[in-house]
Parts: sequence; structure tokens; C-alpha cells
Amino acid sequence: MSAEAMKKVLVVMRHAPYGTFYAFEGLQTLLIMGAYELDLGVAFVDDGVYVITRNQNPKALQVKQVAQTFPALPDFEVHRFYVLEDSLKERGLTLDDLVIQPQVIDRAALAALFEEHAAVLPF
Repeated sequence: MSAEAMKKVLVVMRHAPYGTFYAFEGLQTLLIMGAYELDLGVAFVDDGVYVITRNQNPKALQVKQVAQTFPALPDFEVHRFYVLEDSLKERGLTLDDLVIQPQVIDRAALAALFEEHAAVLPF
């Protein structure tokens, strides 16, 4: 694997934003790793698509909304965003429902992303 490929890290958001720490920890990982000059990407699959949906209101849970941070990730050197098309469709969502505009990919493209990254970190 080339030196450039060794710097590629893909964070996979698979869980809904509330009820567990997965989404928060994935977001924290992206923010921290952005300082290390890595080629960072993030893929939203399964219930992870809910992490970036508009109009979240977690006040009853007494936690902060996580979606509002994702549009700022390019400021932290995270520039590649992907969403699994099947995950959107299965949840009745479209790109208009999201706070960012990720590249829509199919399962074959997701598998290819896994292969081209030196590390894949699931959250």
C-alpha cells in the first residue's frame, strides 16, 4: 500500500444519533483525526443516516444535536462524505432531508471504499 493510501481513514456511522455513544464518538474521532493530516472520509449506512437528518430535537433527552456539527467538518479537513442509497430508501429519506449533501453510493461502491482505506472505523 502506498504512503498516500496509508493515510486514508474511513469512519462508518452505522448507529442512530441518540441512545448510544456511537454517533458522538464517531464525530469526536473525525474532529480529532482531522488534526493529523489524514485523508478522512465518512460513510453513513444503516441507521447512521439519521445522524445527519435535519430538524433533530433531542431536548427531551437532554443532549445536544449532533447533526449541526457535520456541515462544519470541512473546516476540520474532512471533505469526503458518502451515504448508502439503500439506507436512505429503507428509511424513506432523500438528500433533501440531510444537513449535508454526501455522495450517494451503492453497496459495491461501499465495498470498494473499504478496500481503498488503510483503516475503517465503525461507529
